[in-house]
Amino acid sequence: MPKVVKSSAREIILKVKEFCDAEQKNKGILIPLNNVRKRVAAMTGVSEKTVTRITKEGITAASTSKKIVTPGKSRPHPKKFDLDGFDLCAIREKIHSFYIVRKELPTLVKLRAALRKDINFQGSITTLHRILNNIGFKYKRCQSKRKILMERHDIIAWRARYLEKIRRNRTVEKRPIVYLDETYIHNTYHAKSCWQSEKEPGLMVSESVGSRWIIAHAGTENGFINGALLMFKSQSKSSDYHDNMNSTNFLKWLKEKLIPNLRERSLVVMDNAPYHCTQINKAPTMSSIKSKLQEWLREKGIYFENTWTKAVLFDLVKQNKGPPTYAVDELLKAHNHEVLKLPPYHCELNPIEKIWSLVKRKVADKNVSQDPKNITIITEDAFKSISAEDWAAQCKHVEHLEEEYLKNDSLIDEEMDRLIISTASDSETESDSVSIHSSDSDDVTDHNYSIKL
Repeated sequence: MPKVVKSSAREIILKVKEFCDAEQKNKGILIPLNNVRKRVAAMTGVSEKTVTRITKEGITAASTSKKIVTPGKSRPHPKKFDLDGFDLCAIREKIHSFYIVRKELPTLVKLRAALRKDINFQGSITTLHRILNNIGFKYKRCQSKRKILMERHDIIAWRARYLEKIRRNRTVEKRPIVYLDETYIHNTYHAKSCWQSEKEPGLMVSESVGSRWIIAHAGTENGFINGALLMFKSQSKSSDYHDNMNSTNFLKWLKEKLIPNLRERSLVVMDNAPYHCTQINKAPTMSSIKSKLQEWLREKGIYFENTWTKAVLFDLVKQNKGPPTYAVDELLKAHNHEVLKLPPYHCELNPIEKIWSLVKRKVADKNVSQDPKNITIITEDAFKSISAEDWAAQCKHVEHLEEEYLKNDSLIDEEMDRLIISTASDSETESDSVSIHSSDSDDVTDHNYSIKL
């Protein structure tokens, strides 16, 4: 197979050809043969300094047995845009609106156009496709062999179970519902000046990353749980604040600050952060050594022969490992509380997410960037200023969203069937229907997006 010559190399080859043609036409030498650098620069169309620099790079590469690489090729590309949890929720709601309100198929081109208008989405079709995969959507062929965008069945089922459980709790069990979460705060938050209405609170920005404090707290419709606030200064330079919280710290916070202050038989709602889902009965995998598989089976009292192969032992493990058990669930269960996990990327169903915004705005109003030593006092005061009415309003809003999901999920089922049937006889291929491949031929910077939870 012939070597692929890139466009830049093709241009150089053409310049060398033109130079040689000119020499042939003039029946002589345009530039003396002893001036090698000048002749190479004239042939390739680059400066003499560039020829000198590349020559040195070639000598260095040859002495170290390395290849000459494109300058800056390995340099990390800047992120083009960020998506927080509410942006991801907006994307999911927009897809649902295509089925319920607009009553049409949400193709990627149509969806991207709508998101550009609603949340100023600047990503490409490929980027949008990858985001949709991450939040639980996929393309499925209908009877007409066209593809329609559908939420993964396991996410829909998870949401249905969650909504059914929390609705039953409100109407029958009546356990106190406690919402918990973690966030962070900088000492450089301040409100940004911009055009806005009286009802719009405006935008908050942080001019520099600076010091960061990690916060864990919980609350109910009656306000924050007294004595449950955890706040500590981050020691990590990672951009993800979740890296500052691990299972050990989280369980310690539960034992020492949250559980002692919970009402009896509370229903504790949380997301699926890794430290919320630490499994304590994790079974060995096929990558485990054979003796670990045998030890696990022996502890379970499961019969096996020492001569059996690793594959046979692992098959026995899979048959007998049972459902996972999580450390957080067991800890709260031991104190007569119950855990309810939010569906993935459904932060809008946790009212504490909006409460975080209120707290950070109150901190921003104090403009603490000039004295980071006061951040703890100012943040604690901000938490104290959040009223029971603030919590009640956000909890009421979440209840409204839950009812909307219950209604819309049923409507989506009906509309999905209608659209599949109505398109079954349609042999035309929609112009904006696209096929996504795993090729990296697109602009790399357009693929760089980050998801903030």
